Amino acid sequence: MNLRNPAFLLKAPRLRVAIRETVRTVNKPVATARTARALAASPRPLKVEIGGLEPREGFVVTNVNATTRNYLDCTKPWPTPDGSVQYVYSDNVIEHLPLAAGRAMLQQAYRSMVPGGVIRLVTPDIRKHVELYLAGQSSLTGEVGLAYREMGLVVEHPVDLIRIPIGSFGHHEGYLYDFDALEYELKSAGFHSVIECQLGQSEHEALRGHDVRVGEGGAQIVVEATR
Repeated sequence: MNLRNPAFLLKAPRLRVAIRETVRTVNKPVATARTARALAASPRPLKVEIGGLEPREGFVVTNVNATTRNYLDCTKPWPTPDGSVQYVYSDNVIEHLPLAAGRAMLQQAYRSMVPGGVIRLVTPDIRKHVELYLAGQSSLTGEVGLAYREMGLVVEHPVDLIRIPIGSFGHHEGYLYDFDALEYELKSAGFHSVIECQLGQSEHEALRGHDVRVGEGGAQIVVEATR
């Protein structure tokens, strides 16, 4: 067993999982404390990113991965006082959560936010994927098919454009949305003025230009809602 050999690790998924969970166990309490300090030290009202991977100016960027700097489980009570957050941004996170967990995330965001605060969610648009499937073979050479191929995924038939968003990336363990479903869930959590936005665009400067999946030809849906 050669633990220094990356090729060996790629062939040992159980070992990778065990290593990841060990790292997470060690890092979680440290990263959780760091999150509390970052939130306490940041100017009010706060800007919080859920599921971020890179530092973002002005935001407290959180995640639950094994090596995250700031650990925050968005489905459990957030360490943010009521009415302390102006903006919440989350890109390709909610689809990894079962419906009840997604609702818990939205409820915590609503509780934490100031009146007039805005939440921005980016997630795969299942309606768009169905439309691409129904369009047939022509969709296979479009931006979405190309983006998925560049990820190393098999895109041979129109059905792949439904199979991938449901069966890949762990989405089968979460819950997929279209605009109607997101609007309903956001309003049920207390938000209003739910609108669909273009990738990278927002009326709010703090939420503009962050989205990374701009080349997927509308396969992502971007929704903003007001507290």
